[in-house]
Amino acid sequence: MADIDVAQVADAEVAELVRAEVDFRWPEGVAGLDEVARYGLVPFGKMMGPWLLIRSSLAVGGEIRPVLPAAVAVECIQVGAMMHDDIIDGDPQRRGKPAAHAVFGTPTAVVGGDGLFFHGFAALSECGKAGVPAARVGRALTVLSEAGLRIGSAAVEEIRMGRTICSVEKYLAMIKDKSGALLWMACGVGATLAGADESSVAALRRYSDLLGIGYQIRDDMMAYDGTRAGKPNVSDVRNGRPTLPVLLAHRRAPRDRQRVIERLLADTASPAEERHDAMAELVHEFDGIRSAREMSHRYVRMAAMALNDLPPTEHRTALIELTVPGRLV
Repeated sequence: MADIDVAQVADAEVAELVRAEVDFRWPEGVAGLDEVARYGLVPFGKMMGPWLLIRSSLAVGGEIRPVLPAAVAVECIQVGAMMHDDIIDGDPQRRGKPAAHAVFGTPTAVVGGDGLFFHGFAALSECGKAGVPAARVGRALTVLSEAGLRIGSAAVEEIRMGRTICSVEKYLAMIKDKSGALLWMACGVGATLAGADESSVAALRRYSDLLGIGYQIRDDMMAYDGTRAGKPNVSDVRNGRPTLPVLLAHRRAPRDRQRVIERLLADTASPAEERHDAMAELVHEFDGIRSAREMSHRYVRMAAMALNDLPPTEHRTALIELTVPGRLV
């Protein structure tokens, strides 16, 4: 498998608990839909969703065991979304191994992603059996569903933005709903299940939205900064995605070089590797990486400040530490 240059988010305790839950639900050797689900889930990625859910719950006075099924739920839903993303983008790899559609075929991977969504809703409902009051489970279901709709709307917007240059402001608004909502799904569900007050919920929403923007900018940079990721570096250029380093380079470039960037985004005929190499050269020439990195760090600093309304505990500190450059961005 390819190396992944992004550190694990989950600490050892959270990682072990979630792994045990997944192995219990989808043991090695399962067949049918469960085989596709296990393939997507294992080996684990950064475990950012489960970690954020558990830490957010603990930060507002909750406990781990009652929300553990919800931690599995967000991992299921996020992996299901990645299965579908890989089909949309035509990416043959995910997490350093062949993507589900490359192994099982596109129809089965589509159904596998759908199955993971329903596994997620089923797992969340189990929090009631684990001792969480039914009203909190209902509110958490609302958070989960609304976050999923935000992500879906952003996905449609991203597809429509393809092959063209848009404003930086429009792009940032899109990734706030694409990645910010993904993190909010975890933080919001964890906090709601723990019975957080409105002030704490609002603080975690600001945190997750801002952290999500910073995280997505970092993800954008990985195609151009030499980072070894779990999917092909040519993916964004192949799909004509105007990511932030490209948009910032375009904004700084003279008009003749802007036209080259625009042609590279619109091109569907030339080999993807050639287009990627040409785009990478322009991104570096016009300072797209450094500028994007500075913007990413600015957003995560704001994310850290958003947590000032939470009680000063070790769990708030852990959430803040995720904003330190080198952890997630």
